[in-house]
Amino acid sequence: MQLETITDPARLEPERWDRLAHPSLYLSSDWLRARSRTVKAAGRLALLSDRDGPLAAAACYLSDENAHPGYFPPRLLGIDCLDEAALGSPAQAQALAQFHAQLKQGAADWSPSLVVAAPGRYGGASFRAGLDAQAAARARAQLVEAIEDRAQRDAARSLCWLYLIEGEDPLLEAALAERGYGRLILDAECYMPLPWDDFDGYLDSFRAEYRGTVKHEMAAFDAAGVQVELRGADALDAELAALERQWRLKYGRTPELEEIVADYDELRAHLSDRLRVFVAVQDGRAIGFSVFLDDGETWYSRFGGFSYDEGNLFLYFNLLFYRPLQAMIERGVRVARYSLKSYEAKRSRGCLLRHVLAFVKPPPDWPSMRPVLDLLDHAQAERFAQISRRRISKR
Repeated sequence: MQLETITDPARLEPERWDRLAHPSLYLSSDWLRARSRTVKAAGRLALLSDRDGPLAAAACYLSDENAHPGYFPPRLLGIDCLDEAALGSPAQAQALAQFHAQLKQGAADWSPSLVVAAPGRYGGASFRAGLDAQAAARARAQLVEAIEDRAQRDAARSLCWLYLIEGEDPLLEAALAERGYGRLILDAECYMPLPWDDFDGYLDSFRAEYRGTVKHEMAAFDAAGVQVELRGADALDAELAALERQWRLKYGRTPELEEIVADYDELRAHLSDRLRVFVAVQDGRAIGFSVFLDDGETWYSRFGGFSYDEGNLFLYFNLLFYRPLQAMIERGVRVARYSLKSYEAKRSRGCLLRHVLAFVKPPPDWPSMRPVLDLLDHAQAERFAQISRRRISKR
């Protein structure tokens, strides 16, 4: 058994890496080569092989305080959106506040951290197809152990598997639990099964008040003379980059325009045939857009941008849901995956939620995190259950 560590994603060999069965497009060589730069951490892409060739692989990065905040554990684990009602008692709220303070004050203790997660906040690992149950379980245990050995060689202070979809790979979850990792519900992915034959089927699935909202938002969009064009990778230009920058600035991020354009160049270089760009055009100019990745029966919502000078045209909902959903249904797409965050808005347009997990090994000199991880896990489960209980559909 041999673990190969690829430090430069550009050197990934698709003929070897992509021989494995990927649970998501986000673990493909094309995606990793296009987006690893955005993690802002040292690449440690792990490829485990035996005498029959590639057996397992995972996207790993050696991160520190300069990494993207979604890939540096002390910033990520400080979940600060839970109120006392979700936590259950003032004592639990105080325990969580103390944990936040500990993470903030002791962030340097976690540096460097080896994190196992692909760009785009997706976890999991890839394995050889066709393994029987015993061989599949053994492959997962071998990969977990090999990555732990890699962490030791890098003198990593912590090791965290991030953004695993709960239930997607129960054998991997079991292997991590057996190795003593602490587990918590880190987030929730929003996704939408598409069982309908046409867009009217989507509309008809809503209760009357929600269906009325959708129709109103579509009508306002149309009344303003906005047209939506479905374009390819070449649509990602400086005009759309400026719109994306407006969207990012609204939420406190400050990327340079040149950085966004460089991201577009990398996406075109590796994923050109998968990019689906929905552009809202009014009076001959783009006022908003959204980007999806086409993976056959699954499309992934990635990013977008919007002008905030046009009045309330409901650009977000028309460009993220209504117009793309029409295109997806026409093309026989079965699932739209809408990533993390904005749970209430996505739920109100028909999305379901499923838990996204983290498995954590803190620095060796830290006190036990098990009680606070259990507290967070319970509170997050209740938080997402409340959102999921919101009655949107007729059933």
